[in-house]
Amino acid sequence: MKLLEMTTHDFAALAPSLAFLPLGTIEAHDLGPLGTDAIAPERIACDLAERFGAVVLPTMPYGLVRSLAGHPGGMWLTEETYRALVMELIGSISLSGVSRVVVFNGHGGNTGALREVLPEAGGRYGTLTALVDWWTAGGDIARRLFGGGAGHGGSDELSVVFSDRPELLPEWDGSRSWRAVEGAWAWPAPRSSIRYDDEPARPLERGAAAEYYRLLLARLEEVVMGILTGWDSIPRIT
Repeated sequence: MKLLEMTTHDFAALAPSLAFLPLGTIEAHDLGPLGTDAIAPERIACDLAERFGAVVLPTMPYGLVRSLAGHPGGMWLTEETYRALVMELIGSISLSGVSRVVVFNGHGGNTGALREVLPEAGGRYGTLTALVDWWTAGGDIARRLFGGGAGHGGSDELSVVFSDRPELLPEWDGSRSWRAVEGAWAWPAPRSSIRYDDEPARPLERGAAAEYYRLLLARLEEVVMGILTGWDSIPRIT
């Protein structure tokens, strides 16, 4: 159920209390599309929405870009603008009766700001808020299937994009990635694909990509169910 495709009458009749909000950014992902961080969380949110009776809010593709801002094609916001946008979007949808918002974040650079602004929004509007960084939640699955091929612009991100746009799956074996080193930083990042360990990468195959996405969705369903069940168990003051 995408908000953009509903009429105001549809929304009023459904009266959803739960919304999924996909957030991303636009930045270089080497052989993956510049919109990887927006395509992936939107696909995940849409695939999980029906299972939870959630409405999917429009994806906000613009986020925070730092080390990859020097690569062509990126678009981003200042942190002040980003925080204000997220706060105001949650506030506006709360007037329509949405009292729970689960953010599916597609970009690690957004995480710090979101961890601060989401509780602030909850306190201001009485909205229960949650943040899901999907690649972290599925990190063990990616390492098992892809070895060192996972990472920024790597097999895990490519697999989620592939689930939405099969024609966009490139040949990938992780050899184009820059190995991030703790304690070292460069601007811009030397490459727009980045790996975070020395485990050998396995070439990305369509079967493995589909299996990763299947297992990832099952994992995220468990995560969201745990959040919602926990929220329901919180004592209410009457």
